[in-house]
Amino acid sequence: MARGGRERLALLVRGRPYRLRAARSDLDLALAAAALDFDLDLYFLGAALLQLAAGRDGTAALLPAGYRAWGALPDMTGLRAYAEREWLERCARHSIELLLPVQGLDADEMTGRWRQCRRALLL
Repeated sequence: MARGGRERLALLVRGRPYRLRAARSDLDLALAAAALDFDLDLYFLGAALLQLAAGRDGTAALLPAGYRAWGALPDMTGLRAYAEREWLERCARHSIELLLPVQGLDADEMTGRWRQCRRALLL
Protein backbone atom coordinates (compact mmCIF):
# COMPACT_ATOMS: atom_id res chain seq x y z
CA MET A 1 0.00 0.00 0.00
CA ALA A 2 1.08 3.54 -0.63
CA ARG A 3 0.26 6.78 1.10
CA GLY A 4 -3.21 7.07 2.56
CA GLY A 5 -3.91 3.36 2.00
CA ARG A 6 -3.78 3.70 -1.79
CA GLU A 7 -2.18 0.88 -3.73
CA ARG A 8 0.89 1.50 -5.86
CA LEU A 9 0.76 0.20 -9.42
CA ALA A 10 3.88 -0.27 -11.56
CA LEU A 11 3.39 0.36 -15.27
CA LEU A 12 6.31 -0.87 -17.37
CA VAL A 13 6.11 1.17 -20.56
CA ARG A 14 8.08 -0.40 -23.38
CA GLY A 15 6.18 0.73 -26.47
CA ARG A 16 8.06 2.88 -28.92
CA PRO A 17 6.75 6.43 -28.89
CA TYR A 18 4.51 8.01 -31.49
CA ARG A 19 3.96 4.82 -33.47
CA LEU A 20 0.39 4.03 -34.36
CA ARG A 21 -1.98 3.70 -31.41
CA ALA A 22 0.40 1.95 -28.99
CA ALA A 23 1.67 5.14 -27.36
CA ARG A 24 -1.88 6.41 -26.84
CA SER A 25 -2.94 3.10 -25.27
CA ASP A 26 -0.12 3.34 -22.71
CA LEU A 27 -1.25 6.81 -21.76
CA ASP A 28 -4.93 5.79 -21.60
CA LEU A 29 -4.10 2.98 -19.17
CA ALA A 30 -2.04 5.32 -16.96
CA LEU A 31 -4.90 7.84 -16.89
CA ALA A 32 -7.42 5.09 -16.03
CA ALA A 33 -5.24 3.87 -13.16
CA ALA A 34 -4.93 7.43 -11.87
CA ALA A 35 -8.73 7.82 -12.04
CA LEU A 36 -9.05 4.64 -9.95
CA ASP A 37 -6.86 6.21 -7.23
CA PHE A 38 -3.75 4.14 -7.76
CA ASP A 39 -0.42 5.73 -7.02
CA LEU A 40 1.66 5.11 -10.12
CA ASP A 41 5.25 4.11 -10.71
CA LEU A 42 6.01 4.51 -14.41
CA TYR A 43 9.03 2.65 -15.77
CA PHE A 44 9.99 3.77 -19.27
CA LEU A 45 12.09 1.03 -20.83
CA GLY A 46 14.51 1.99 -23.58
CA ALA A 47 13.12 4.24 -26.31
CA ALA A 48 9.71 4.34 -24.60
CA LEU A 49 11.11 7.29 -22.63
CA LEU A 50 10.69 9.38 -25.77
CA GLN A 51 6.92 9.29 -25.19
CA LEU A 52 7.67 12.05 -22.68
CA ALA A 53 9.49 14.26 -25.19
CA ALA A 54 7.80 17.65 -24.93
CA GLY A 55 8.54 18.81 -28.46
CA ARG A 56 7.37 15.79 -30.48
CA ASP A 57 4.38 15.71 -32.80
CA GLY A 58 1.87 13.13 -31.59
CA THR A 59 -0.09 12.78 -34.83
CA ALA A 60 1.29 9.30 -35.63
CA ALA A 61 0.11 8.09 -32.21
CA LEU A 62 -3.39 9.49 -32.86
CA LEU A 63 -2.85 12.20 -30.25
CA PRO A 64 -4.55 15.54 -30.92
CA ALA A 65 -2.23 18.49 -31.58
CA GLY A 66 -0.76 19.79 -28.34
CA TYR A 67 -1.91 16.72 -26.38
CA ARG A 68 0.40 16.46 -23.39
CA ALA A 69 -1.51 14.33 -20.89
CA TRP A 70 1.61 12.52 -19.62
CA GLY A 71 2.52 15.90 -18.15
CA ALA A 72 -0.84 16.15 -16.35
CA LEU A 73 -0.41 12.90 -14.44
CA PRO A 74 1.48 14.36 -11.44
CA ASP A 75 -1.49 16.61 -10.72
CA MET A 76 -3.85 13.61 -10.69
CA THR A 77 -2.04 10.99 -8.66
CA GLY A 78 0.98 10.05 -6.59
CA LEU A 79 3.39 9.49 -9.45
CA ARG A 80 7.01 8.49 -9.74
CA ALA A 81 8.65 8.10 -13.16
CA TYR A 82 11.80 6.13 -13.87
CA ALA A 83 13.88 5.39 -16.94
CA GLU A 84 17.07 3.61 -17.81
CA ARG A 85 19.99 5.92 -17.02
CA GLU A 86 21.44 5.52 -20.50
CA TRP A 87 18.25 6.78 -22.14
CA LEU A 88 17.88 9.65 -19.70
CA GLU A 89 21.48 10.71 -20.43
CA ARG A 90 20.81 10.39 -24.18
CA CYS A 91 17.85 12.77 -23.86
CA ALA A 92 19.99 15.24 -21.92
CA ARG A 93 22.76 15.08 -24.57
CA HIS A 94 20.25 15.83 -27.33
CA SER A 95 18.45 18.55 -25.32
CA ILE A 96 15.19 16.60 -25.29
CA GLU A 97 12.92 18.15 -22.68
CA LEU A 98 10.70 15.64 -20.87
CA LEU A 99 7.14 16.31 -19.71
CA LEU A 100 7.68 14.63 -16.33
CA PRO A 101 10.53 14.57 -13.85
CA VAL A 102 12.23 11.21 -14.39
CA GLN A 103 14.76 9.44 -12.18
CA GLY A 104 17.44 7.37 -13.90
CA LEU A 105 18.01 3.80 -12.68
CA ASP A 106 20.12 0.88 -13.79
CA ALA A 107 18.41 -2.43 -14.66
CA ASP A 108 18.81 -4.01 -11.21
CA GLU A 109 17.48 -0.93 -9.40
CA MET A 110 14.51 -0.77 -11.75
CA THR A 111 13.66 -4.44 -11.24
CA GLY A 112 13.94 -4.10 -7.48
CA ARG A 113 11.59 -1.13 -7.38
CA TRP A 114 8.83 -2.56 -9.55
CA ARG A 115 8.91 -5.77 -7.55
CA GLN A 116 8.00 -3.73 -4.45
CA CYS A 117 4.67 -2.83 -6.05
CA ARG A 118 1.79 -5.14 -5.37
CA ARG A 119 0.64 -4.91 -8.98
CA ALA A 120 2.58 -4.43 -12.21
CA LEU A 121 1.54 -4.28 -15.85
CA LEU A 122 3.80 -4.57 -18.87
CA LEU A 123 2.61 -2.27 -21.66
